Amino acid sequence: MKGTPRTDCAVDAAMSVIEGRWKTVIICILARNGEPMRFNQLINKIEGISPRIFTLQLRELESDGIITRTVVSTSPKYVEYSLSEKGLSLIPILQMLSEWGLKHMFPNMVSFPGEVVSEPDKADV
Repeated sequence: MKGTPRTDCAVDAAMSVIEGRWKTVIICILARNGEPMRFNQLINKIEGISPRIFTLQLRELESDGIITRTVVSTSPKYVEYSLSEKGLSLIPILQMLSEWGLKHMFPNMVSFPGEVVSEPDKADV
């Protein structure tokens, strides 16, 4: 569950919004998709997440104003999730974090537009 951010550190407050194993994954999938997604469309893109945890992460993201949940009242009713303006404002920050991670945590990875490919091991060449 989400903790209470420290009030004396803006970085801690910002990180509390995206902390959690799946939140950045959900944000990135919604951003990459570029249009609202239904619950099942979204969960099916995330391998290894339980429906319970997925629902909790969605609720926290909605509570923080990062995503919007829209009930579409056709027959049958369904729910769509999309990034809010606040959520869209996180995308450049997440891109910078991704670049930092590739450079400092995975220095042997090569990035191409839209994908990440491992660099071949020197022993394999």
